[in-house]
Amino acid sequence: MMIIKRITPFRAILIFTAFTAYFFLLLFTLLPFLKSTLSLHPALYWFITGYFLFIPLFLFAIISVKIEGNSGTKQIARALCIKSFSKKDWRYSIIGLLLVFIFTGVIFGISALLQKYFGLDPLSTTPWFMEMQPFEGTEKLFLLIWLPMFFFNIVGEEILWRGYVQKRLQGEKSWLLCSFLWMLFHVPFGIDLMIMLIPVIIIIPYVFYKTQNSLTGIFIHGVYNGPLFILVSLGLIQ
Repeated sequence: MMIIKRITPFRAILIFTAFTAYFFLLLFTLLPFLKSTLSLHPALYWFITGYFLFIPLFLFAIISVKIEGNSGTKQIARALCIKSFSKKDWRYSIIGLLLVFIFTGVIFGISALLQKYFGLDPLSTTPWFMEMQPFEGTEKLFLLIWLPMFFFNIVGEEILWRGYVQKRLQGEKSWLLCSFLWMLFHVPFGIDLMIMLIPVIIIIPYVFYKTQNSLTGIFIHGVYNGPLFILVSLGLIQ
């Protein structure tokens, strides 16, 4: 039997803010250090920093449920709400993903109109701390370095934010708190990405609330983020 121990909103806030502060710390310590000491493709500086950010999220989630008394791969997975998809899970995941793409498109459409009629800059898909240059030739192999980081990014966030934190909060509206706190975690990415990610940040916690399955968030988060980054890295979108 898996063990689930409730946490308070204060503890949830503490976990999110601690990792947000750690994120900022990496951006103002490790990232500048890498840029000043290594001569690499600009994207690799973020890939390395991402490993230092997302692996701890992944490990924290697993360690947290082990501290609760869960042991063994299956019990830990269940404690983090990782389970096979049901028809309901697929329904919420696919509808959720479609809504994410639709509302993201609406946001980009509004941004384009604001640029056309008011001269505002379009939303940037690249964070302020990345100097993203499209991969050319053999540089496309850098995606093999990105892929494990992407895994820890998506899975680490979803098992921690949803499978651990959200699952252990009480109240039908706890998903709203998790949405707000997840937005807080994205503050280091800058305002443009925060605006662009509003649909994801609202929809994924709600889908988890309805399904209690972390794989639904992993599915939506992964399908949304992965292709978008690949398109940017290959220079197909900016």
